[in-house]
Amino acid sequence: MNSILKLVNDFISSESTREYAKKEFNAILWVALITITSVLLDKVFKLFRLWSKASKIPGPPCNSFFGHGNLGSRENFIDLLWESHDKYGSVFKLWLGPTQLLVSMKDPTLIKDMLLKAGDKLPCIGKAFRLAFGRSSLFFCSYDQAQKGRESLAMELDDKLLGKANVISKNVVNCIMEGVDASMSIGSVDCKLISQHMAFTILGTSLFGDTFLAWSKATFYEELLMMIAKDASFWASYRFTPFWKRGFWRYQSLCTDLKCLTLDIVQQCGKNHKLSCHMDRNYHIGTANDKFFSQELGGDINAREEPCGNIMGLMFHGCIATTSLIGSILERLVADAEIQDKIYSEIMKVKQGSVREDQDVEEMLLLLATIYESARLLPAGPLLQRCSLKDDLILKNGMLIPAGALLVVPAQLLQMDGSSWGSDASKFNPYRFLSKAVKGFDLVHDTSSTEEAADPIQCSSVLNDPNDNAAFLPFGSGMRTCVGQKFVIRGVATLFASLLEHYEVRPHPQLGNGSKSTAGPEIVFARRSR
Repeated sequence: MNSILKLVNDFISSESTREYAKKEFNAILWVALITITSVLLDKVFKLFRLWSKASKIPGPPCNSFFGHGNLGSRENFIDLLWESHDKYGSVFKLWLGPTQLLVSMKDPTLIKDMLLKAGDKLPCIGKAFRLAFGRSSLFFCSYDQAQKGRESLAMELDDKLLGKANVISKNVVNCIMEGVDASMSIGSVDCKLISQHMAFTILGTSLFGDTFLAWSKATFYEELLMMIAKDASFWASYRFTPFWKRGFWRYQSLCTDLKCLTLDIVQQCGKNHKLSCHMDRNYHIGTANDKFFSQELGGDINAREEPCGNIMGLMFHGCIATTSLIGSILERLVADAEIQDKIYSEIMKVKQGSVREDQDVEEMLLLLATIYESARLLPAGPLLQRCSLKDDLILKNGMLIPAGALLVVPAQLLQMDGSSWGSDASKFNPYRFLSKAVKGFDLVHDTSSTEEAADPIQCSSVLNDPNDNAAFLPFGSGMRTCVGQKFVIRGVATLFASLLEHYEVRPHPQLGNGSKSTAGPEIVFARRSR
């Protein structure tokens, strides 16, 4: 045994062995050096290729390697984009950093072309959602990953629209009106808060059915969802997840509570509610017709999804967008009593001429036009953002946009641009979505139509499809357009048809005498005399 150990020690201590080990170590170092150099050269090559392609896009000169300087607040940044468009044309670039290119677009035709080709979102944009709710098949940054889930959801929502005059039930409308009456017991209601409650009720009952109306935790769920929505962008703004912050862990605790509440309402739905019980792969309860919820959305990806992530995502995004739309409509009706009276007359006319118990909102053209106009003046966000992660984009005008560039559209300014909407683009004018029907001829269309030209009460009119105007972007457009646009429009129209039949919406009597609201303007729902 001792002789064997001695031989081993002699071998290890021999000069040839040390030389062999040295060569092996040097070889490993060379392989590592070559690998690292190859990776760095590849990144440098891609960087120079990005700079070369971007050099052909007009834009302000950039004197710093780290991109353009301080771009100011969000409002100042949007103004900067608009001013730059006036100087550099319909498409221009800004450098946010040495590798991050931003391309802004103003021309509606090019925007529509871009939205049809670019369906991805930058990974950082979905960070707020992932921190709150985890992974979700509907909200992947890559359109290829999200496409199947979005198409299935669109089919499911289209099925719910077929053969129905109204997409929300009478029970839901009655519940909302009971809430209005209860809120009016103090004399007035906050426009933003009542809009939020209406939107939450519509979305909740659409997903969970009438079970949601009887759910004792619905109010807490609404408050929790809005708290998370308020703080999501703040925590997502950190470059690295701030595990060292106590506030972050409190936020994560709220998100966990929301997930538990979502599981609770899903379990209570049982077999009676198609849309909610199949939203997550762990709850396959329902019929074979529930295409979106009965199909597997992809093995490995779906297995990593957060339970009920799709449900929370729809509630999160749907409530925020629908709240803004309802609030905008209420504010417009309060400010324009004449339009409100005309819509009321239209509602009563349709009701008197209908043999159905439900009112068919498709015949209420002025109401629908008012919803479109309110949406136009209040887009869901100031910037519409898209990206093509894999392939370069070639626009209709021949301009090439490098892959990975952040594509933005200043939607809020575009939707008030006179070149797309006429000289009164900044004013509330629902008649721009109505055309006078002329017998024997095509309809007369004008984006700045007047009341006399297209009043559906006074003459035969036709409702124009707002999506025919490429500058109409409150619901997005192209590959990532809002799949629930038609559903939300019909649902909100049904709600306002019932609300305006029973109430007149007025400003608070003391609104001009120094009264202030912490959330939104105070309004009054006055019962109509029947």
